[in-house]
Amino acid sequence: MIDKQLIEFNQIALQRPDFKKTDEMFNRVITKDNIAIVTLLENKETQARLIVANCHIHWDPSFADVKLVQVAMLTDELEKYAEKWCAQSTNPIHNYSPPTKMSTIICGDFNSTPGSGVYDFLGHGTVQQDHHDFGDHAYGTYTSEGLSHRFSLKSAYANIGELPFTNFTPSFTGVIDYIWHTTHSLTVTGLLGGIDKEYVSKMVGFPNVHFPSESVKFQLHSEAFLLLVDIVLSFY
Repeated sequence: MIDKQLIEFNQIALQRPDFKKTDEMFNRVITKDNIAIVTLLENKETQARLIVANCHIHWDPSFADVKLVQVAMLTDELEKYAEKWCAQSTNPIHNYSPPTKMSTIICGDFNSTPGSGVYDFLGHGTVQQDHHDFGDHAYGTYTSEGLSHRFSLKSAYANIGELPFTNFTPSFTGVIDYIWHTTHSLTVTGLLGGIDKEYVSKMVGFPNVHFPSESVKFQLHSEAFLLLVDIVLSFY
């Protein structure tokens, strides 16, 4: 591990000059204490570099605008770190130009289903300023110009379709957790399947005694994550 950074979304929002200090900002964005952690890893033999980010996005469905804002701030910060780490790299073998060419994995609990603004933004790289998830809320250039990022990202499960669910409760069952990877240098060679249907039919939901807290999400995604890391290290 060459470097690590903590991203506190409410602090980033406070620092943005285009985010006016309105009641809306203080009541919807700044009150949320969600974070992300970003690490820069380097292969000891080849000096090939890999960015790995892990995040937890706000949970409440009525705050879809906040989810979009948090993920947009995450990609903005990742681009800044990629530029910084690219400039610091002295290895002539690996050309990270543009900086977003550096292999990147973004994983975590996004609390957003396929078809949401968050999912569309990460997968397509853009979201229009009038996206319905923004509602009538104003967030500087995000809602005046739209969102964009320069990473070419793909969900680890995209080739076979997302899992039936990564969260299972009496009130909600669906996919809200993902591993996104850059497509130019990473590929998936294997994935875990879903939870056994017979087991699911006999339980109320997750969490439970066998899958405490959010361990089901870890089980469903940990192997894919390790495979992605192994791929990039062996690829170079």
